[in-house]
Amino acid sequence: MSPGRLPGDGESARPGRPCRSAGKRHSSKARIPRMTGRATGPLSGIRYLLFDLDGTLVDTTRLILFTFQETLRTLGLPPRSDMELLLMIGRPLREQAEDIDARRAEEIFRLYQELYDRYHDGLAREFPGIREALAGLRERGYRLALVTSKRLSSAMGDLEYFRLTPYFHAVVTADDTVNHKPQPDPVLKALERLEAPRERSAFVGDSPFDMRSAHAAGVLAGAVGWGPFPRELLEAEKPDFWIPGPSDFLTLFPGVSAE
Repeated sequence: MSPGRLPGDGESARPGRPCRSAGKRHSSKARIPRMTGRATGPLSGIRYLLFDLDGTLVDTTRLILFTFQETLRTLGLPPRSDMELLLMIGRPLREQAEDIDARRAEEIFRLYQELYDRYHDGLAREFPGIREALAGLRERGYRLALVTSKRLSSAMGDLEYFRLTPYFHAVVTADDTVNHKPQPDPVLKALERLEAPRERSAFVGDSPFDMRSAHAAGVLAGAVGWGPFPRELLEAEKPDFWIPGPSDFLTLFPGVSAE
């Protein structure tokens, strides 16, 4: 990717949004619950839904990969393939920076943040139908939380930019726990803030780290079908259910019934 030209040049950010500056769908398979119009099996007992951010609610994969590649190029560090970088996504940026070069981790961390903000509006996109799905889930009585490895300022910036803030009852970021995905701590923190029992909760994400964190915390793990990770990587983590597209949230979760 040549410097000075961004992937997606010629595409404009959605109109009507404030400036933030300083997927393909996979085919469904047997593990997807039947689309009957009512939640099936254990999903019928779910009252609390936790969501990852990048790759699940917002399409930032191009932005993240481009920012990493530009960071490596600018600092004169050895290049990495997009797949190598993709497999790091889902963990806090500081950990990723240390994995790339522990001696220059602070440089990597700071430059990445600067470039991410600079190119955000030109590359970040919302997944069509996500806002409608979140609005529908909240209207149906589900309590929602965001669980992300981003810092609070970056996560809130994305939520505000994509107008998703009103749908969440709680937000957990990398600033809230000592241990991060794939450890259970972020999910457990979200359950604490929602006052949610594990057996009534599910965590939805797009990465192997999300699946592992959910299972380690003792909640159901839902895998989305529109994220950047190959389906086989997610299948290896044995998600409890799949969401083929954003509109399927409202099929799988038709409403919280009175108990």
